[in-house]
Amino acid sequence: MESPRPGPSLPPDAVTTPVWGELHARPHPRPTPERADVCIVGGGISGVAALHWCRARELDAVLLERDHLATGASGRNAGFLLAGVAENYARAAAAHGRERAAAVWQFTRENHRLVRDLIATADVGYSRRGSWTLAASDAEAESLEEAATLLAEDGLPGRWIRDLPGPLAHLRGGLFTPDDGEIDPVRLVAAIAAPHRSRIVEGVAVAALTPEGAEVVVRHSQGELRAARVILATNAHASELVPAIPVAPVRAQMLATARDPGTALGPPAYAEWGYRYWRQLADGRVLVGGMRHQARAEEVGTVCRPTATIQAHLDGELRDLGVAAPVRHRWAGIMGFSPDGLPLAGPLPSSPGVLLLGGYTGHGMGFAVHAAHCLVSHVVDGTSIPGWLDAARPLPGPGVTA
Repeated sequence: MESPRPGPSLPPDAVTTPVWGELHARPHPRPTPERADVCIVGGGISGVAALHWCRARELDAVLLERDHLATGASGRNAGFLLAGVAENYARAAAAHGRERAAAVWQFTRENHRLVRDLIATADVGYSRRGSWTLAASDAEAESLEEAATLLAEDGLPGRWIRDLPGPLAHLRGGLFTPDDGEIDPVRLVAAIAAPHRSRIVEGVAVAALTPEGAEVVVRHSQGELRAARVILATNAHASELVPAIPVAPVRAQMLATARDPGTALGPPAYAEWGYRYWRQLADGRVLVGGMRHQARAEEVGTVCRPTATIQAHLDGELRDLGVAAPVRHRWAGIMGFSPDGLPLAGPLPSSPGVLLLGGYTGHGMGFAVHAAHCLVSHVVDGTSIPGWLDAARPLPGPGVTA
């Protein structure tokens, strides 16, 4: 689905690569096997996590990626490793019910633990300074204060702070979550993939998934592969192979500055109901993203390029934060939004043998590793997928929810 109005483009000489850079140069072509127990389509965080868990359970699994690992949203995000969803806890409890909201928060906390275990000896730029969810209005402050109360009642971390320090003082208070973390998302994907490189084939575009008896025929640019099961881990692009999948592509934009050692922004932060976010790296570079609400209709679709409209708003955010360093990178990524704002994992009733991982609604780093673990456990052991995560659950009508 292409955006009917992609928005004004940046000048052709603008730097439009993510600050993280590419994972690696394209390798020499590798032949694709003709059979596998599991074929994973997509080489982002979901795909490499699914491959890891499959190999841990001694499944003959292969991953096909049409470009190179972390080319998509997994290499184009802010690298936040957060608890919960895009909505704060009070709004999530109102939307999904208190019990389900608590289960989702615990799930993402377990995801964080699994990520830490996987990267125990790898340098992926991980740190754990906590995160801010900041109020840009009195209504948001009231909601975040309520969220802090509910979190405390449910035994989850988070505290409301009215008076904010330094460059945050112009905002109206914030919810601080001390356990949240941050990473370099490209290096994270690389670290998870590293032990399984022989089972990863890049530069192979999958064209069709066709159930045939007890197998799924995966037709791709090198030929065909037959697998007992296929895990579709292409998130925003999943409906290109299975049109019935209700995941909508939504563009996110970011920028990054040169090093600015004179600025100290503290832990990563979200503001204005999650539509604005920023982070300062250890070397002083500042990342700013979001502002989709300033041109909502233009930011739906798969056109993966930054626009002058949103980038101008991001420039304004830098000024508001007191950041004077010049911008060095501007980029976009395509997120996959589910109809109810919760991720989707599990078998697809419309496509026998095909299982889905995606619909993270902008929070893939917080869900994907644990969601992949649940999915592989379901394949191997027949364990149940949580109802709120199950791809076969009843969903509201299509549309962008957040």
